[in-house]
Amino acid sequence: MEDTLPGIKDVDMVPNLSPQNLASVEIGKNFMLSHGYIKNDFDVNKWAAPEFLERPPASSWKKNGRSALWPSCPKAADPLASGGRIG
Repeated sequence: MEDTLPGIKDVDMVPNLSPQNLASVEIGKNFMLSHGYIKNDFDVNKWAAPEFLERPPASSWKKNGRSALWPSCPKAADPLASGGRIG
């Protein structure tokens, strides 16, 4: 976390449907289409679903350390809590 935060602290991580972001999605879609990763073309502007972005931010969905959208999901365990190594 200490190494990652300085690199991303000024990056806006809030999703939005700005013209620049939609153009980026269009470029990615065209690449995947031309290389056969996807078979059907589609209109990115019609595909984008603004209603999901109109919801309150995820931070307001938090309740008791779990997402209100997934109340039955347990909290994730910290894999390094024991001080052991992974991998």
